[in-house]
Amino acid sequence: VGNLTNLQGLRLNNNQLTSLPASIGNLSNLQVLPLNNNQLTIFPASIVNLSSLQELDLNNNQLTSLPESIGDLSNLQSFDVMGNQLTSLPESIGDLSNLQWLFLSDNNLTKVERKKIKRLLPNCEIEFKR
Repeated sequence: VGNLTNLQGLRLNNNQLTSLPASIGNLSNLQVLPLNNNQLTIFPASIVNLSSLQELDLNNNQLTSLPESIGDLSNLQSFDVMGNQLTSLPESIGDLSNLQWLFLSDNNLTKVERKKIKRLLPNCEIEFKR
C-alpha cells in the first residue's frame, strides 16, 4: 500500500480491520480516507503523516483516544469520530485551522470536555448529539 504515493482516495470502510500498516503514512497525496465501520482500537499513528488529507472518517470503531499529533493534519477539513469510546480530545485538535466539520456523537464526552472542544475550534461545526 505504501508504494501508491499518487493515490488520492483509499476506501477501507466496512471491513473488520483492527490495524493498518505503518506504510499507509507514505501516501503523501491521499486526500480522503474512510475507515468507518471497522474494529480499530488504536488511532493508526502513521495517519498523521498524511499532510494532504482533507477527510478522515473513523466513525463506528472502538477508539478510546486520539494522539496529540492529530493536530499535524493541517489540511483536514472533515473529521468523523462518531460512535467510538472517546472521553476527551487532545489540545492539539485546536491546531486544525482548516477543520470545518467535526462529528463527535455517540462518544463519552463530558459537558466540560465539549466546552473545551468548542473553545479550541470556534470556527468549526461540531456535532455532539448522543
